[in-house]
Amino acid sequence: MATSRNWLLLRGLARGVGHWGSFAEKIQQHFPNDKFEFLDLPGNGSRHEETSPIKISEYVKDLRARCSYVQKGEPFQVLSVSLGAMITVEWMKEYPHEIRKATLVCTSSGGFSPFYRRFIAGNIPKGLKLIGREKDETFWEKTILGMITNSHERREEEIGAMMEYTKQHPMNPQNVIRQMLAASRYRFPDSAPGDIRLLGSHGDRLVSPTCTLKIAEKWGVRAEMHPWAGHDVPIDDPQWLLEHLL
Repeated sequence: MATSRNWLLLRGLARGVGHWGSFAEKIQQHFPNDKFEFLDLPGNGSRHEETSPIKISEYVKDLRARCSYVQKGEPFQVLSVSLGAMITVEWMKEYPHEIRKATLVCTSSGGFSPFYRRFIAGNIPKGLKLIGREKDETFWEKTILGMITNSHERREEEIGAMMEYTKQHPMNPQNVIRQMLAASRYRFPDSAPGDIRLLGSHGDRLVSPTCTLKIAEKWGVRAEMHPWAGHDVPIDDPQWLLEHLL
């Protein structure tokens, strides 16, 4: 009989649980014997009316208080994207006995990579256009998905549900800035804080693919790189990601 594993899934900057899209269902179908918990970062998704912290350690404190596995004293593994991956690294560093294994997708670290690679400058004008448009879910989602995905087909499949979710959970631009500040200030430890798998993509247009490769170099681990997907690999190519979770 297969052993059941506990999974915690964390999204990144300005993204809530609903922005996993169809991947949330796909991963549960792919691992039917496992348990899954999806948590929103403070300021995102169902918690959009809250204020986002400006320190990664504060996100860890908040999420630990909400994580059912922590409350039960059960070990778990994490799948996290971008900002969520930074939170995961800090969590593993502070509480090494809790997270058994982590898969980090398209993340970066200050000190490892310069700021202009951690956020590609071409996205700044697009990001500025979002200010004051948070209640226009169509414009918001089309703009963001255009920045973080490369597959037109996958965007069309997911955007309807994404827009409805964003309508119900509008993002506060001030929280986006606070999350970016937290991410910009965070520094990964010099060595991997536990059992970590790094995944990135050569097609990432939000964060340079070299950021994942630099982490791999610093930590002495292998980075698996998708050939064409954007920053949001779970949306662009969910099957590829599921295969790399085996």
